[in-house]
Amino acid sequence: MRRLSSIVFFVALCVAGFYAPPALARRHPAPSPSPTTPAPTPVPTPTPLSETQRLARLHERLQAIADGAPGKLGIAIVDPYRDTRFSVNGGRMYPLASVFKLAVAVAAFRLADDHKLDLDDRALITAADLRRGYSPIADAHPRGNVTYAYWQLVRAMLVDSDNTACDLLLHVVGDTPAVQRMLDRLALHGFAIRKTEADMRADERAHRTFARGGDNGGTPEAVAALLAALAAQRVALLDSTNELLVDLAAVRTGEGRLRAGLPPGVELAHKTGTGGTFGGVTDATNDAGIITLPDGRHIIVVALLGASRADAGTRDATLAAVAHAVYDAYGP
Repeated sequence: MRRLSSIVFFVALCVAGFYAPPALARRHPAPSPSPTTPAPTPVPTPTPLSETQRLARLHERLQAIADGAPGKLGIAIVDPYRDTRFSVNGGRMYPLASVFKLAVAVAAFRLADDHKLDLDDRALITAADLRRGYSPIADAHPRGNVTYAYWQLVRAMLVDSDNTACDLLLHVVGDTPAVQRMLDRLALHGFAIRKTEADMRADERAHRTFARGGDNGGTPEAVAALLAALAAQRVALLDSTNELLVDLAAVRTGEGRLRAGLPPGVELAHKTGTGGTFGGVTDATNDAGIITLPDGRHIIVVALLGASRADAGTRDATLAAVAHAVYDAYGP
């Protein structure tokens, strides 16, 4: 009777599901309990920075870039829309190298606006006019005997940084004293324009650095003021201003500098400059331009790097970092 009761109890356990024979349990394991899905953690929405905070952070970033630069870095930023400007080492004089060609171009267009120069007139380029260093004109016409319109010389000087074109135009506008006087009349102080391209090539051959009297000089703030005046049509009439900006937007030199720090498609009208290298030290690695933001606003950025022992890629990347920081602060 007790055995019968045990059998009845065993059958009841099986029916109730509290026991399964070992072989059956191995073939059909009991399902694992479903894991509990954790509730998602809400992502906090960042509070947008105010303009004052963004500009304060930008100034900190630019100061850090200057502090870590492979040389002496001067930076100037101008926001014409809000009429704000700030700089890092912006009042210090730097060698301009080919950035000074901006002033030569402005001088030529001012003469044209005053009807003292017809930019459609042509200049005969002789062998004596050819300049070395960097001149596609001299490379293409090693014996000279070719004519260029003055507007073509301006374009070659800006787009290709052509030294032959620069010295021809300097002669037309009255040489370096006339360019310096023009800048002074426009109240664009902080420039020392004293050298032609031929003079600068002679300086390089003599290993004469900027500190020893070579090159033309300018502060980052002065170059930024010149670009701001150009963008505001204060240095040339509308047609001349537009032509200058078109030429600057087509510049082919220094692709690894300011332009490399901007997103694709962002417009940059700029002028680069590179000085000589003496004893492993490069006198100037420069870029200065006008960035056009997606909303149409302009930001002027000038970065002049002097006395650097770094290679070209590192020097260029330093200037690109400046443009990247500026776009982060002002861009969308």
